Amino acid sequence: MAASRAPHRVQRAVMNESELTLHGAAGSFQLDVEAAWSKRVAVLFGPSGAGKTTLLEVIVGLRPQIRGRVRVAGEWLEDSERGLFVPVEARGLGWVPQDPTLLPHLSVGGNLRFGQRRAGREGAALLDRAIEVLELGGLLARRVNELSGGERQRVALARALASGPRAVLLDEPLAALDLALRARVLPFLLRVRDELGLPMLYITHDPNEAMLIGEVALVLAAGRVIALGPPREVLWSQAVLPFAQALGVENVLEARGVGGARVETRRGLRLVVPGDVAAGEQLRLGLRAEEILLAAEPLGRISARNILAVTVVSCEVRGNEALVRLDTGAEPLVARVTAAAAEALALQGGARVYAVIKAQSLRPL
Repeated sequence: MAASRAPHRVQRAVMNESELTLHGAAGSFQLDVEAAWSKRVAVLFGPSGAGKTTLLEVIVGLRPQIRGRVRVAGEWLEDSERGLFVPVEARGLGWVPQDPTLLPHLSVGGNLRFGQRRAGREGAALLDRAIEVLELGGLLARRVNELSGGERQRVALARALASGPRAVLLDEPLAALDLALRARVLPFLLRVRDELGLPMLYITHDPNEAMLIGEVALVLAAGRVIALGPPREVLWSQAVLPFAQALGVENVLEARGVGGARVETRRGLRLVVPGDVAAGEQLRLGLRAEEILLAAEPLGRISARNILAVTVVSCEVRGNEALVRLDTGAEPLVARVTAAAAEALALQGGARVYAVIKAQSLRPL
């Protein structure tokens, strides 16, 4: 579904300021949200039933009974006190619901042109760019009932982009796909993020997606924002940990091969991985927090291939475990140790320790 107030260029300078102040009920569900951010790509993260989709529907304009203020990409769409409520069709938002509906009587090309009509004279250029970025040229003549789940998602996203939106809203675009299809669709989402420059609000319950996609994360639980900030910091804080720790790897690193079994992350951290990686090859690595060992003193001969001098940023203790945020001088990492170990090592902000990471712990995603 896509709605456009006026034509917008995809490759344009945009205002990124967004703000939500919302209070009200949607049926039996109560939404009480206050959040503001200025980053271009925001992730709305939380477990099922947290209110993520309800909040997105408010932003789109489908829940007028919930009062408050909504600003997206620098423009006010709702302000109850001023009597402002921009209709759905005039909000200029490219919305891709969790289960997008394609028009079954039209081909892929026909579905894309349907979205293009809302963009006016700029529509043709916008459509061509969406087809290029999402690599849909070979699918234009297909009927929609001939598409795989991943192809349907790409077509729905391209249709939204072709409408010339001021911002793109994606409701769990990978949730209904199996792991193989997710791996095929995710690179296209990253291309949209990196190459089109549009403000984006991305809903997910997967912390790995959140860390890969987002610049800022809003963590929602029971209709309230319980954390807001950089994904690597807030997704593994103790406030979020109860429903986040079992969902995936805590450290997601984007890297490239630099020769042999050595890689360098996007922020300049060099690591040894289990096997050789071609120079320049791009890869994503996952590292569980409990697989980082911490030592107070330099280690001698040891089988682990990665020994890093790091600084403790913070140490959050809850019960029998502690979550330790580390500054490597390049890539931030998070480790999990027992509360007893944290006390014995005096793990507090500013402490200098050594992080030990086995090469086998760095797994391709």
